[in-house]
Amino acid sequence: MHITTAIYCRVSTEEQASEGFSIHAQKDKLTKYAELHDWTVDDLYVDDGISGKNLKDRPEVTRLIEDVKSGKINNVLVYKLDRLTRSVKDLIYLIELFDKYKCTLNSHTEKLDTSNAVGRMFVKIIGIFAEFERENLAERVTLGYEQKTREGNYTNTNGVFGYDYIIGKGILEVNELESKYVRKIYEWYLNGDSMLSIAKRLRDDSVPTKRGGNWNQSTIYSILTNPLYIGTVRYGVHKQNGFHVDGKDIEPILEESIYKNVEDLMTKRKKFQTRKYSSDDTYYFRVLKCDKCGGKYHARQQLQSGKKYITYACNGHYNGTCDAKGFSHKKIEQAFLDYLDKINDFSYDDSILNNKLTNNDDEILLIKEEVDKLTIKRSNATKLFAEDKIDLDSLKEIQSIVDEKLNNLKVKLKELENKPKEEKLDKEQIMKVALNIKNNFLHLTNKERKIFIERFIKEIKVKKEGDDVKILNISF
Repeated sequence: MHITTAIYCRVSTEEQASEGFSIHAQKDKLTKYAELHDWTVDDLYVDDGISGKNLKDRPEVTRLIEDVKSGKINNVLVYKLDRLTRSVKDLIYLIELFDKYKCTLNSHTEKLDTSNAVGRMFVKIIGIFAEFERENLAERVTLGYEQKTREGNYTNTNGVFGYDYIIGKGILEVNELESKYVRKIYEWYLNGDSMLSIAKRLRDDSVPTKRGGNWNQSTIYSILTNPLYIGTVRYGVHKQNGFHVDGKDIEPILEESIYKNVEDLMTKRKKFQTRKYSSDDTYYFRVLKCDKCGGKYHARQQLQSGKKYITYACNGHYNGTCDAKGFSHKKIEQAFLDYLDKINDFSYDDSILNNKLTNNDDEILLIKEEVDKLTIKRSNATKLFAEDKIDLDSLKEIQSIVDEKLNNLKVKLKELENKPKEEKLDKEQIMKVALNIKNNFLHLTNKERKIFIERFIKEIKVKKEGDDVKILNISF
């Protein structure tokens, strides 16, 4: 049988080239290997400087696949299996594709041949071990960065606002323009400005962030809490084994006393802001949706002169990406009642009422769902890093944010689980409300309104017109 062979080569880094994986080296060895087996080399497919993490971003793999489908070639030869792919999923896809179009896969290094069942089995086994090795890469690299940090080295090669990372030297140099704004941010905060107002000032002044993003509260918070500005490097900010050490050859931007004053002020403000109010009184915020950006709302409760004020604001506005105005609880309440006056009574689903949870259980379930989502998000971030889709800095940032949220949720969950369960709402009462909502809603307590809205209303789309709030639509 005449074997028409395609040689596929790939290299992604200089290190691979130095280890004998250069395009020239691969081509030379594979050509000789084909001659030895009396195979006719029809074409050479080369992806130079491209990662093997997926198939779609490699034009020559795409061309190879099309030629296999067209019957142009019936044998693919690679120097090593990971030159073709480092994903078990993609490997299985290619093996099945080649098998469908009567094309075999051969590797020079592994001595594999997929023309038989045993060869196909061993290819899959090798692929599984390759993927296992890649998944462990994240852990090994993280340990390496931890050790470098312990030695006083700063490991974020993208730099941080106020400094530039000098590639090749592995050192940080002060960025004069950015460092000026670092000092201003600390000065503004100590003078009473909030993080949100500081972010707005920087946006208004068109000050660029380090990576071209938007100034928001979280960006300011990361600057105000980064000890790098006093010459200290840190590792694992939100981990139990996190630590701070004196940086090596890092020029401070701030005096230590300024950083400490901000730290103390932040603690005082946080203590003031952590006054706990019942979430029963903010029963609209989970279902409100902004008409302008489609984002969700958050609620804020404040006590002034002994009286509590509740307001709702679009998350996009809070982060500086939406100009929708906030509004008071009183205004959305009135808009909701006006909307109910214009709709007919609706029927109920008895299965929903039969499955009604207690108030504690309801909130516990929502928190557990959020914990599960965050846990999956953290796991996915690690996978993305292992597949070279995000860098280590992005991974650490995602893990830091997710871990902080998880810790807060777990604390709240523990409080709720230790809290005595409350009585279920009376079934007949809920049925009456569901059947005649506009006449009964005003007679419910805030706790009952909260449960009713979360169970029976999916979304309330709102907009503010002048001083009034208008409900555009309610999805039940």
